[in-house]
Amino acid sequence: MTITNKTTLAELISLGIIKPAQLDTWNRRLERGAEKRQDSLSQERCNQAVAFYLGMTYKPGIKNKFRKKPVEKALLSSGISRSMMDKSIKHLVELGHLVNNADEVNNQCHTRHWIPEAE
Repeated sequence: MTITNKTTLAELISLGIIKPAQLDTWNRRLERGAEKRQDSLSQERCNQAVAFYLGMTYKPGIKNKFRKKPVEKALLSSGISRSMMDKSIKHLVELGHLVNNADEVNNQCHTRHWIPEAE
């Protein structure tokens, strides 16, 4: 027998080339892929919500520093968790839309963020 594009999974199993348990493994991989795509979409929406909230709530400049906790509490009712918000803030810092003092403090609890002033 020759394996072609028309060879069915049942034939491959009967020939002993794949095991029936392999089908479960492939289905779990498909589910994980779908979950990752959904998580990525949720995180993108969270990024937009956090950016909108920060832009509406805080003015640019170092004098308008803020902690994460008030942002977390404000967005919790919208279904945004702390970890999602942390990822969003980290993403905004990477893009340069937010600045923080993380390199100046020893304790992460003392980290403050602010929106940079336009140059």
